Amino acid sequence: MAKKQNTKAAPESTLDAKLLDAPAAEALAALQSAGDKADALIEAWAKKPNLDALDAVAVSGSQHRKAAKRALAVLKSKGVKVPERKIAPAAPTPAQETWEAWFLPPDPAGVSMITIGSHSTGERWNVVDVRIHEIAGLMEVSLGEATGSSIREAFKRTKEGRGMAPTPVPVSWARWRVADARKRNAKSGLVMPLGYASAAPMLEPAAEQEQDSPIKDLAADDRDLESRPKVSGTLHNEPEFRGWMPDPQTMQEMLGKVGERLGADPSQVPPEKVNEMFDLEMGAAADRFFTPDVRQVIAQRMIDCAISVMVRAGKERALDVIATAEACKRAGLITSPPSDIPFLKAFFQKGLAVMAANTGGKISIPVPQPAPEPEVPAGPRITLT
Repeated sequence: MAKKQNTKAAPESTLDAKLLDAPAAEALAALQSAGDKADALIEAWAKKPNLDALDAVAVSGSQHRKAAKRALAVLKSKGVKVPERKIAPAAPTPAQETWEAWFLPPDPAGVSMITIGSHSTGERWNVVDVRIHEIAGLMEVSLGEATGSSIREAFKRTKEGRGMAPTPVPVSWARWRVADARKRNAKSGLVMPLGYASAAPMLEPAAEQEQDSPIKDLAADDRDLESRPKVSGTLHNEPEFRGWMPDPQTMQEMLGKVGERLGADPSQVPPEKVNEMFDLEMGAAADRFFTPDVRQVIAQRMIDCAISVMVRAGKERALDVIATAEACKRAGLITSPPSDIPFLKAFFQKGLAVMAANTGGKISIPVPQPAPEPEVPAGPRITLT
């Protein structure tokens, strides 16, 4: 019987010679060009042998690296001197830059603070502080460097001074607030702070559309709007609102109204009647002072403060703030006047307490003075002798 001839072609006979001689730098590209003949190419490299190509594939992340390693191991077992693999050190991974932002709610003058910082692992922070007035816009922009410990120390001092520390907020929201405030500079005429241009890489890009508030999911329902404003006077105990009270001139106007009620001789008025007069005039002063425009400003400040209250005191207390802010916006002059909202009336109660504390417990009330009697015109003087 005739011996059957083996017609199977050698693997290298069907491959391009350029692929067989591929240098290490082109080994992976050669496998890709070989397509479904990639395994055959590795066999051909082992037979040739093309040690550089096999080594390059063995240390790569290719799916053929195991086949290349096996081929090198077989060659080594046959006494072929396989070169030591030179694995290039991995390129250092670029340090990931971290961005964070914090918000300090408005003070009694309507000035809030936004801080944005960035740093890479093990590096100092780049920090920008932006002071914003609710009407005028950007007041101050300060750019600098700081360590993580110095930032924490600065926040600690803020908490000691105001009873609250800056609250973490999304960077996108913080940048949008800065950009929105910048638009107000053009309207108010307040000159843009000199530091803005240098700090622009920290403050931009900013979204054109309003960004969701950090407390966007916090909403007061009808029951909250009915019940929470009724006990809102206690909000003045929170550090976000401790400094809120009328200006001295407004307080003096209220005391003048109390003096008119007391009359020229306050000593004749019973103490309980005096307390009643004070209560009536505080309510009347609240209705005069908290005009629709002022209430809108107060309500927006309260919403900003709720961001801090939420983190510091929890959801329920923040809902007290949100519901009272809405009540302030909805107050009228005839129905639901400002004086019906304990939070607004407490402005004047707190103002009186501060005045009393500053004067040893005594409050000077201007009382109307009796009109002087008209002078009798003098007649001709006659001298009797």
